[in-house]
Amino acid sequence: MSDPHKNIFYYYRGPSSKKDNNLDEIIYDRQVEDNTTKALINFFEYSSISLLHHFIQYFQIKVKNISTPKFLLQVSMARSRPDAVIKFVNSAIYIENKVGAPVDLRQILNHMETIEKNDSLVLITNNNDDHAIISGLDIIYINWNEIYRCFKHYTPVNINEKFLKEQFLSYLEVMGLSDFNGFKKDDFDFFINCIDDYKPVIRNKIEKFGNLVYEQLSAEIKSIYNDRYVGNISKNPQLVWFGIRKDKSIKDVFKHCNFVLEINSDNLKLYSVIRDGRYNQNKPVGILYKKIKDNPDYFISLLSSLGKDYYLDVSKRVPKSGNKILPGNEKWELVSLFKLEFLTNETIDYLLMLLKNIDFPGIRIGRDIKRGEKILQEPENLINFVKVVIENEFNILKFLES
Repeated sequence: MSDPHKNIFYYYRGPSSKKDNNLDEIIYDRQVEDNTTKALINFFEYSSISLLHHFIQYFQIKVKNISTPKFLLQVSMARSRPDAVIKFVNSAIYIENKVGAPVDLRQILNHMETIEKNDSLVLITNNNDDHAIISGLDIIYINWNEIYRCFKHYTPVNINEKFLKEQFLSYLEVMGLSDFNGFKKDDFDFFINCIDDYKPVIRNKIEKFGNLVYEQLSAEIKSIYNDRYVGNISKNPQLVWFGIRKDKSIKDVFKHCNFVLEINSDNLKLYSVIRDGRYNQNKPVGILYKKIKDNPDYFISLLSSLGKDYYLDVSKRVPKSGNKILPGNEKWELVSLFKLEFLTNETIDYLLMLLKNIDFPGIRIGRDIKRGEKILQEPENLINFVKVVIENEFNILKFLES
């Protein structure tokens, strides 16, 4: 697996503060912003002037009398300190970069009061909503995804510049500052080698992917499942997941029945979850048990409509520690898996028996994409494919709640 530290623009994180997680996050955000600004400026400085011209033209930045530039970091001015400056003879491009931290409007206004008439102020962030904060101001707003696209479309003038471009684009991918570009070998190998610095990479990737899928879902699904969440990543993770779920604050017996996108060393898994209660309780598992028992043929036809590549599995839900199943203190132990291309009344009888005999059962209905499959590196096709999978699985959850 590729170690992020081998990238020339990557850096070593400082030690974390175990006493103050909030302080640690603030420090980390500052480190990321400082290093990302430095990476951008170094990319400009050690490449040909053609790269800077491409950037200026791509984002239509007005520069008076383009000359040989000077590249400066953290320049102290009268009332402000921009993250970087690209200085020409009669003008300059001032850059304020925000990756994790919020935009400070007062800071931006201070920059504007300090710069000269021929200068430009560029705000680069990772959140498109930041554009609204500076609405009406004479500022050029750029999202980091757009930076990625800008340089991806640039043709290097020599082999050294080609290397720098590849390294910088790779750095943006590692930092979650690029368009989603699919899942590659390194993403699956993370769960084998567990290089600590790759954790934010895989987290950013599954979150960006999950949000892109969510945006493509039908209005009906989004009106019901309006919360999105990335699961916590343990010290030695075996998987990372993104949940599309109901608002946890509402009173709804089905609020723990949802959709999950999961990545592990072998697969990208796409499944819906049915959980909570036992077969004889008025909770999701009990409600499903009764519905299947009352109308087994309809349930068979519903599952069969999903297609032969889907599966249904039944697990025993047990606490990770102690004797109580609580949020974050739960693991699933697989008991049985059914391929949906082989469904009979006997299969349904066996499923009902399992639900009756497992103290706390959990059910997953979904399908997997094996690592190495071509579609994993085709972002648009992959997003559309997963959209269809979720909308198919939605029919099962509608049956449960009907």
